[in-house]
Amino acid sequence: MKILVIYYSLTGNTQKIAETIANTLAADSIQIEYKRRRTGTFGMLRAAYQVMFSRPANISFPSTDLYRYDLLIIGTPTWMMKLAPPMRSYILKEKHKFTKVAFFCTEDSSGAANVFKEMQSLCVKKPVATLEITKADLKSGKYKEKSNTFANACCQDVADNNESVTA
Repeated sequence: MKILVIYYSLTGNTQKIAETIANTLAADSIQIEYKRRRTGTFGMLRAAYQVMFSRPANISFPSTDLYRYDLLIIGTPTWMMKLAPPMRSYILKEKHKFTKVAFFCTEDSSGAANVFKEMQSLCVKKPVATLEITKADLKSGKYKEKSNTFANACCQDVADNNESVTA
């Protein structure tokens, strides 16, 4: 079973969860980079505009053969209760290569339902599992247990489907 964790992280919170999941599953991972600066007044206004109007962002990411993977785990921060523009761009560019997906997001306290709905709509695929990590989960360390449960659910789904294919 081959798994790839794909994530965008602005503050490092989403990266922390991505690394936890990748380590738990012995999965490969790639990070999406936002090419434009988000600092300063203009950078923050540009980011807010992209979020509010669901605009894609200028991104870069390593070239990867997504067809090699049984499962793609896609992670993003929640911005203004919406999908972060860099992840929106990635999904729009690569969705035709997605096989099976699972989603996770980091947030202050809410917004995951909206983000997962957006991701599912853009991917045109239902996730095998979802994971919502709040700022409180990160502070308390609860993210470890939640990430583990999520990883197990992802593995179980892939294993169940592999068995049905070979049986």
